[in-house]
Amino acid sequence: MKIKIKKFPVVLILCILAVLVIGIAYYVTLPPINPCSPDFWAFFFLVLVVLGVASLLISAVCGKIIIVNQKLKFPVFTKILLGIAALAVVFIVIFSLISSQIFRAKTYSDMIDLRDGDFASEIPLTEYVTDIALMDSESARIIGARTLGTLSDLVSQYTVSDSYTQIAMQGVPYKVSPLEYASFFKWLQNSPSGIPGYVKVDPVNFEAEFIRLEEFITVSPSAFLGKDLMRALRFAAPTDMFGTVFFEIDDEGHPYWIASIMKPNAGWFGAYDVSGVLVMDACTGEAVRYALGEIPAWIDIVYNGNLICQKYDWYGMLKNGYFNSVLSQTGCTVTTDDFGYKIIGDDVYVYTGVTSVSNDEANVGFIMVNSRTGEYTYYTVPGAEEYSAMAAAEGSVQQYRYTASFPSLINVDGEATYIMVLKDANGIVKMYSMVNVTNYNIVVTSETQSEVFQKYKARLAAAGIEDTADPDSIIEETIIVDEILYIPTDGNTTAYIRSASGDVYKTAFDEALLLVGHGDSLTVTYTVKGEITALRSFVK
Repeated sequence: MKIKIKKFPVVLILCILAVLVIGIAYYVTLPPINPCSPDFWAFFFLVLVVLGVASLLISAVCGKIIIVNQKLKFPVFTKILLGIAALAVVFIVIFSLISSQIFRAKTYSDMIDLRDGDFASEIPLTEYVTDIALMDSESARIIGARTLGTLSDLVSQYTVSDSYTQIAMQGVPYKVSPLEYASFFKWLQNSPSGIPGYVKVDPVNFEAEFIRLEEFITVSPSAFLGKDLMRALRFAAPTDMFGTVFFEIDDEGHPYWIASIMKPNAGWFGAYDVSGVLVMDACTGEAVRYALGEIPAWIDIVYNGNLICQKYDWYGMLKNGYFNSVLSQTGCTVTTDDFGYKIIGDDVYVYTGVTSVSNDEANVGFIMVNSRTGEYTYYTVPGAEEYSAMAAAEGSVQQYRYTASFPSLINVDGEATYIMVLKDANGIVKMYSMVNVTNYNIVVTSETQSEVFQKYKARLAAAGIEDTADPDSIIEETIIVDEILYIPTDGNTTAYIRSASGDVYKTAFDEALLLVGHGDSLTVTYTVKGEITALRSFVK
């Protein structure tokens, strides 16, 4: 196309505008330069539209658009763009079909390696409930906001993010969330220094603390321009497809952003799964990529709960073929509507119930999945699904209209047990409840964790369910009491018993202890020295 000299400035301006529009669109939408990503193709078509409009405008300026028999005749370049768009549509349709569950059902169902486990022997017995993380994210937000509210130098400039990450730090459960800039103008004011820290919530004791950092956080979802989290991740890895991004801290308390990297396993567009992680230092913006087998142990969440449930659903629905999943549905199972977290050792596990497609009122079992390694274990424990147990707990104190949190799953005397908190309309924890999974008529509630555990153990005993602890590990001895001290902590009372020999034992408060004094004999049972699991034989 020949361009007259006097029209060249207009054409140049149109070209520059097209490039600017494409550049701004990329800067805002941040698609991966990866043909396996739907976002890439959306951006690709946007580029074609921009180039097509620019081509028409340039042709109009140069007088190259003509009308023949009342029909618009497009310039050659525009026709080429239309051809490319048509080929791209054909490509997407064909490869989407090839990647679908209809043709790749086996690939989808083979995404997980499901191991059968024994719940009673593999899940550690819970002897006390005072070390279980019962706080949900909603309660964590309330406590975290209160903590920030006590810091007068920060409350007007920052807010606590609503996104809390469940982590295990040296075997102890915590929920962590970074501060965020309160607004664009607060970012302008504070961006030279950054965000001064994050909130760490203790979900066992319902306490929170603000952690001030010596080196401030600079990369954040609430920042703008190059310090915006997703923009920083995209510029660090232009071709990677990101899944979820979590805020975590290492064992020294240094903050990081953990972004899972996704790839398709069924054709170009199907069965997306984690292939690695990109770890970005929240303070410096430095990023390191790790393959699945190289991920540091302090990282807890690589596979998020939604992906974990999705992968099991593919397995449960498609293991007998696609047409079985939509017709007879023989043997089809799916996860329940939500999931919870459980800390075992220094790892965070996602657990959720598994139910039959034809019956969503009861579970046929549970899956427990390591959220860092993605290892699946299935436990055959038929019983109430989580929401039925929550309804049972709420019904036992229906006069208060409390709302149950999503339960945690524990092992009490070999029995799979739900434990949860009951909250009032303001989100304040008022009571605790324990519900037997197999027999959810066994429901107990109490105002303290220790008492609810004692009541539940008593109900199990009344139902003829025996303690499954190894008899060789159970120690029973008779001590002479020197003194007893009662220490209240977070609504619970712990009794500390000093024996005449100088040994100290502790147990949850028992009213019978009020009758015991100096010089009395007391028979105690424990599996760990000093941690009493039973009291009896009060002798005067």
